[in-house]
Amino acid sequence: MAGAMRPDLNGQRVLVTGAAGQLGGFLIPELRRSRAAVIALGSRPDVGIDVAVDLADGEATGRAIGEAAPDVVIHAAAGTDVDGIERDPARGDRSNAQATRNVAGSARECGAYLVAVSTDMVFPGDGGAPYGEDAVPAPISAYGRSKLAAEQAVFQADPEFAVARTAWLYGGAGKHFPRTVLSVLRKRGSIDVVDDEFGSPTNASDLARALVQLAAARGSGVFHLVNEGRASRYDLARATASCAGIDPFNVRPISSEDFLAKFPLPAPRPADSTLLNRRAAAQGIALRGWREALAAFVPLLAAELRSLPETVPATGG
Repeated sequence: MAGAMRPDLNGQRVLVTGAAGQLGGFLIPELRRSRAAVIALGSRPDVGIDVAVDLADGEATGRAIGEAAPDVVIHAAAGTDVDGIERDPARGDRSNAQATRNVAGSARECGAYLVAVSTDMVFPGDGGAPYGEDAVPAPISAYGRSKLAAEQAVFQADPEFAVARTAWLYGGAGKHFPRTVLSVLRKRGSIDVVDDEFGSPTNASDLARALVQLAAARGSGVFHLVNEGRASRYDLARATASCAGIDPFNVRPISSEDFLAKFPLPAPRPADSTLLNRRAAAQGIALRGWREALAAFVPLLAAELRSLPETVPATGG
């Protein structure tokens, strides 16, 4: 990652929501490297979780955050099942909008600074990309609407708080696009991937580092934190295959229309939700190019998958 600023949160108490999630798994060690005292908050008791609470419960959230007495809160918890939320928008309202409203209000009450993680899917992707931080959101899915409501709740609590939008996040042990691509290629030998959906692939480790820098700088307002550059899903899948030593011609292009005819999905996706990182970069917080970040990650993922027994993976665009 570019940028010379070394994050220093020495002695500060930093509470991370969603600590057991994809991003949380990278945030915790990154914060410890910045010498912060980390408080890991999850939705249920588990190894490595210091505080367990349902963030949609306002009273419980206020009590938990108040007792933790953080200097900084990084709100990485979210409901990210895009299609599930499209089927049941109340899930997004609860896990994204209401939970964020409770976290932001609780942070304000205890005098903590807040960074909340958001998404490229607050944008429609209908011709306005690449989107800068000042672009007007207009989400086209229930998930996107719930995340925009969450952003609004952050600034209603305190205009000095920060929202960090990211996109196409990959990394960690859970499901993400490069893992799906390699799993399908390993099992079936080829994969069809849409070539007309564009965005900003982002390495979760790089994002975690940038979030810690942003927290140390106490930036306020909206920031876009993504690996530099623009890619189609097809570009990303071919690059993933190539980095794993697999012939990229085993990745075949398909249009979104044809893909959805085979695999219908309830939630619409932006055709091009590429983000521009301008405001953070002006403060010395910039992420490396997406191809460089992917090349650093995929060999580790490929080695992990080679050590596992073969299973039938889920497919997706």
